[in-house]
Amino acid sequence: MKLLNTTATNSKILKSQNGTQFKIASLSLYPNNIICAGAKAAGCMKLCLKDSGFAEIFQSVNLARQIKTEFYMQDRAAFLAKLKKEIAAWIRKCEKDGFKAAFRLNTISDIDWIEHAIPQAFPQAFFYDYTKRAKTLQTGVDNYKKIFSYSGTPQYHKQVLQALETDSPIAVVFRDFVPVGKYFLGREIIDGDKSDLINVNSTGKICGLKLKGNKNKKGQGLFIVSPDQATDSTPFILQGAA
Repeated sequence: MKLLNTTATNSKILKSQNGTQFKIASLSLYPNNIICAGAKAAGCMKLCLKDSGFAEIFQSVNLARQIKTEFYMQDRAAFLAKLKKEIAAWIRKCEKDGFKAAFRLNTISDIDWIEHAIPQAFPQAFFYDYTKRAKTLQTGVDNYKKIFSYSGTPQYHKQVLQALETDSPIAVVFRDFVPVGKYFLGREIIDGDKSDLINVNSTGKICGLKLKGNKNKKGQGLFIVSPDQATDSTPFILQGAA
């Protein structure tokens, strides 16, 4: 079983690497409340990206993700050994082809790979992820950057406040369309669907993402923001936790 996807079948991965010096390998696990520790507070598990894209069409997609998650949960040492082997192989392939290797290891999970010493082991590569755990935003290593994922649930307010104390980019999911150029949480909104490599370097910005998935578009959740909640200037600042 191969862990990494190196063929850029994920449309966001493909858009992110096109025209750059990077080739991106990604890891898609099936999320649960252990490998997505902030999902319960954020209220996003039901409308997660796990049920969009090819997963809406082919049942085998999430089955393969579930097998990988069980591997990670049940035999952590073997999983990490295999992951490191695949990362090293992708770095060699990229260097041979004249590119730099990049990795998104939390395509639909939220594992802090610093705890497993993965980015530290490969300083020649670039790692990036989205996270719902504000305390992990400052990774402490130059080659691993994170984007914070917003939710408006009351039990998640402390995480949002903590993220706002940093200049880390914040991803916000908007229903219907992204109000680019307006403001949310006192920060300017950019089009976050263009490229994650742009997003992760967009300090102090809101990376607006359009809600994905036919099923998800019919759902409701406080991590989904209506475009009319954006403002023309910067007056809105989230207040204390509820």
